[in-house]
Amino acid sequence: MLDYYNKRLTEYEAIYAKPERQADLKKLVAQLQVDVANCSVLELACGTGWWTERLAPHASSWTATDADTGALEVVQHKAIKGVVSIQTLNAYQPQFTAQVDCVFAAHWYSHLLFVEYPAFFKALNQCLKPGGRLIMLDNNYVAGSSTPISRTDADGNTYQTRPLKDGSTHEVLKNFPTHDQLRTAAQPFFGPCQSNNALTLDIAHYWYVAMLKD
Repeated sequence: MLDYYNKRLTEYEAIYAKPERQADLKKLVAQLQVDVANCSVLELACGTGWWTERLAPHASSWTATDADTGALEVVQHKAIKGVVSIQTLNAYQPQFTAQVDCVFAAHWYSHLLFVEYPAFFKALNQCLKPGGRLIMLDNNYVAGSSTPISRTDADGNTYQTRPLKDGSTHEVLKNFPTHDQLRTAAQPFFGPCQSNNALTLDIAHYWYVAMLKD
């Protein structure tokens, strides 16, 4: 996974230029700018900082993290307003020294194996202040827009075969959980999804959820 995304750095943000996704992205950005306003935020798996650029200026403080130092160099070069720290961090089981108001993860949950969910949610819970909020978004599977599923393993995890401009191909874990699956996995560590969850946003290509620390 890390090797694939490191090789994809120069073409990483092209996915956000797909014409059919622009209306959804506009709605998500507007919602998230309200969500993070005046909050201390820990962002997981920030990549090249597409979301960071659009959201960090609205927060009281923003820590952008990724396991890929190459991606963090791109974010550093952007000099995004509001970003107070850029750090390497394992997003599978993040450990953060200070608790924050909000943990934000875009397009990361889909790269977790089903068996990894409990440890992930437990770690996120510990990163949040009492009453803190976890916000996540990721892709819905939309035929004709999403990369087709190339394989499903014995546990039900799904994979895509993705080509890069250098001619290489990479098998990438990409799960598309239902809302019920997401809530069931998070329930031991987080309260019910808030009213501004994906079910109330008219978006086709993405799901979005906000959960309070239980």
